[in-house]
Amino acid sequence: MGIRILRQDPVENLFTFICTSNNNIQRITTMVSKLCQHYGTEIGTVDEISKPFYSFPTVARLAQENVENELRQLGFGYRAKYISQTARYIMEHHDETWLRGLRNLPYEECRDELLKLAGVGPKVADCVCLMSMDKPGAIPVDTHVWQIAKRDYKLSGLASKTLTQKNYLAIGDRFRTIFGTHAGWAHSVLFTADLRQFEHRLVSSVENKSNIVLEGKREEAPQPRRPKKTAGVTVLDRYPRRKRRILEGDHEKK
Repeated sequence: MGIRILRQDPVENLFTFICTSNNNIQRITTMVSKLCQHYGTEIGTVDEISKPFYSFPTVARLAQENVENELRQLGFGYRAKYISQTARYIMEHHDETWLRGLRNLPYEECRDELLKLAGVGPKVADCVCLMSMDKPGAIPVDTHVWQIAKRDYKLSGLASKTLTQKNYLAIGDRFRTIFGTHAGWAHSVLFTADLRQFEHRLVSSVENKSNIVLEGKREEAPQPRRPKKTAGVTVLDRYPRRKRRILEGDHEKK
């Protein structure tokens, strides 16, 4: 199936990622659904689905009075303040189209503008840059990516127990040096492969060498394939995860 990077609408992406702070996927999904139901516009229904579908709310709608209090009542917690403040900031200093216009800025400038918004830190800013702002070199760094960098790329100076700003920038720069202009896509491949819930997508074992019987015919079991190098990433898609290694030397540009 592979990994795809979305080019999501910046408004929807930004406010969705503000909801992700200290949260899980199920709760984030519920929050986004509530945003649409309470502040979006009804689009219509689909056959055999009784519940109507709603559009994502506009920035102007989220900037209105009492939105923060209403969101708190809906279970958004402290994120309610961030959503309201960000929407108000955009409408007071810019307009509804400002976020989409950030696509025209260089990566660093786009990221700096996003960091001015309430509830937006380096990771959220890079997520929005990568998935909405046409910045394929953006590297969102969290604890998973931090561990990948230390374990597989042996970055020096990452011994601290917390992900500092210095470490954050060093990891992003290292990944861009290794993977080039589309480092954000490579980062997403590594990130996904490291998540426990996606382990079943990998072939878990190549140790069973018994023959396979299909429809009464005896067929030789497929042999493990040698690792392939694709876009600078060593792919061991038929090997168990514990044997999967990504060596720094394999990625250096000649």
